[in-house]
Amino acid sequence: MHEKVAIVTGSTGGIGKAIATGYADEGASVVICGRREHLAKDIADELTGRGRKALAIRLDVTSSDSINNLVDQVVNQFGKIDILVNNSGISPVWKHAEDTSEEVWGQIITTNLTGAFLCAQAVGRVMIKQKSGKIINMTSVGGKVALPRLVAYCASKAGIVMLTKVLAAEWARHNILVNGIGPSFVETDLTAGLRANDAIYNNTMSRNPLKRFAKPEEIVGTAIFLASDESNYITGQTIFIDGGWLAT
Repeated sequence: MHEKVAIVTGSTGGIGKAIATGYADEGASVVICGRREHLAKDIADELTGRGRKALAIRLDVTSSDSINNLVDQVVNQFGKIDILVNNSGISPVWKHAEDTSEEVWGQIITTNLTGAFLCAQAVGRVMIKQKSGKIINMTSVGGKVALPRLVAYCASKAGIVMLTKVLAAEWARHNILVNGIGPSFVETDLTAGLRANDAIYNNTMSRNPLKRFAKPEEIVGTAIFLASDESNYITGQTIFIDGGWLAT
């Protein structure tokens, strides 16, 4: 990944931080971005302190102005964008469908699905001019199977699966490859409450042959593969990293 420029949204912690770190270790220049600008700067400083190339930029994926500012800064700094990882998202709210408020529905759909579209659209315009690029969208097993009490979250992640397919079909002529990664539950701050709830945790593990959550670092290898030349004939696919969940 030497000489590649990668934007990883939502990279101030969890999966996003792990992917950005993995890309930097592979030689890419990485853009650390999220709403918590101080954390983005801390991570970028940590990476540059180890001899890696990193830039921190504040990003709110619900704001077109914020997204366009990010893209402009990256292009001005590096002259191109090779890779976009759409990782920003908010954690699910565990409520039955009849109890899910319009406000909660809107927040989750806007952040998880609309945010991914807006970022892909803005970066895609740059990649179309370049005639190359790779976009990786983070979805979930919740985009493939129904998870009760997660109606908005599942709808947003299923939307990302189809967004991935449509963008792949539309932008193939521009040599832009678009794929998805669909983890099951991962050990991050966002799932701490779930892991602390014995009833929900045990129900979740009953569906998982490996009987454990994934670690953020276990998502990185697939993200590197999809960003590398080794995946140059793969587009429109979602790779599920789910401990065997969908196989059972």
